[in-house]
Amino acid sequence: MKIIEKVAKLIDLKSIVTLILTGLLVYGLLANKFDPNDVMTIIVMVFTFYFAKKDTSKGDE
Repeated sequence: MKIIEKVAKLIDLKSIVTLILTGLLVYGLLANKFDPNDVMTIIVMVFTFYFAKKDTSKGDE
């Protein structure tokens, strides 16, 4: 049961949005629609925000 709960926590809205955005940017890069430097900048910003954001919904009091 703990494994299922951990997987459920990983699959939330922000992780889905991050994966979709990354997929779209990689597709655009491979289709030569974007400059590689721009894609890397956007991906780094998204992943930095995603992994650096502190979850405050648990009540750290």
